[in-house]
Amino acid sequence: MTLRARLTLLFVAGVQVTFLSAVAAYWAVQSWRVLTDDVTLVSDQNVRLDRVLEAAARGRSAGRGDAALRPPAARAPASAADAAGRDAAIGDPGIARALRALRQRVQTRDESRRVDALADALASPAKERLATAARRLRAYYQAELQRLRMRGQFLVRLSTGLVVAIVLSVIAGFLGFLWAIRAWLVEPVRALERATEVMSTGDLSHRIALRGQDEFARLGASINAMAESLARIQAELVERERFALLGELAAYVAHNIRNPLASIRATAQGEIVDLDGGDPRRGVFEDIVRAADRLGAWVADLLRSASPVVLERREGRIGDVVAHCAEMARPRLSAAQLEVDLEVAPTPALRFDQAKIEQVLSAVLSNAIDASPPRGHIRMTVGSDSADVVLRVADEGPGIPAARRARLFAPFSSTKPSGTGIGLWLSQKIVVAHGGSISLLEGGDTGTTVEIRLPAGS
Repeated sequence: MTLRARLTLLFVAGVQVTFLSAVAAYWAVQSWRVLTDDVTLVSDQNVRLDRVLEAAARGRSAGRGDAALRPPAARAPASAADAAGRDAAIGDPGIARALRALRQRVQTRDESRRVDALADALASPAKERLATAARRLRAYYQAELQRLRMRGQFLVRLSTGLVVAIVLSVIAGFLGFLWAIRAWLVEPVRALERATEVMSTGDLSHRIALRGQDEFARLGASINAMAESLARIQAELVERERFALLGELAAYVAHNIRNPLASIRATAQGEIVDLDGGDPRRGVFEDIVRAADRLGAWVADLLRSASPVVLERREGRIGDVVAHCAEMARPRLSAAQLEVDLEVAPTPALRFDQAKIEQVLSAVLSNAIDASPPRGHIRMTVGSDSADVVLRVADEGPGIPAARRARLFAPFSSTKPSGTGIGLWLSQKIVVAHGGSISLLEGGDTGTTVEIRLPAGS
């Protein structure tokens, strides 16, 4: 969920809480207002009933009870439309006014019937009938007051609950808002700040760990990609500087060693020609020639490693190159008492530099010969998968320690007494220039398998 969607959701939730709180408060206020109006109305009706009874008591005490209250035969019918007739049947204007005021505030049919019964009792000369009607009407008002009192208690509890719920909702909303701001804004900004501080020190391997799909996560991913790109560019610049330094060093070495070395070799070779076959000095001069040749080969390797790889691609089949390399290594294999098991499966045609791939295979095969015990086997296989042409060279030697594997393709990292540590490094440069890869396969405690992959579409 994006940050905009989260903030929108938070805003909608806040609006909903505010709206529901306002609705609850409005409902509580209106409920209390209606309850207050009902209580006031019932209380006023009680007061009006007292006035009616007081007026009736005054009329009877003045000696006009029978004259003031007409006989029942003169009373009006019991319908609500004849209320004026009932008032006229009473005879006393004060009682009629008080009764009319009581009737005008009637709210229910039950109350209306009781008020009509009171009016009939007032028009009757029987005192017991008036007392009974007044008691029934007062009991009605008392019941209404009791009902309204219970309703008031319910509203008190409900209003208290609403207030508590509103307060808790506001507190929860405020805490949720603070948590959301911290989780969605503050923490991601702090994470970005800490990561950029670490990266600014030069540690471009540091990565920002932000989960989700919001804007901060995308920004973190962009910064990670930028750091990765900068690290790659930095590594390329360092590598170029190393190559430049190595090129200068190689040129200096070639200039200062080749000419004297050529003179030494020529002198030793000339002495060998002049000496007899049994002269003991002949072996010394032959050692000088071999040492000069070995040193010259080392200088040539150094010059090749310092120069960029330039490919001359031609279409061909990699299996033929592998078979040719194995055939060229037969004399050395025989001297080491080794056998080569060659398995070449059909592979698609590739465009590659045959001479440089032969150089790679020769270097790998030479290492396998050096590592293999006598009467051992070296297995060379050629095959393909969905994307690459795959070459593997496996020996039966003691294997390569884990500590050495990490620097196997680094320059000048050979452990052999006569090795320069440049062969595998050059091999990796050549394979990478073809768009492929060279690596060691994980295996057991013995033996080493080198895998070379070249893209089938190259």
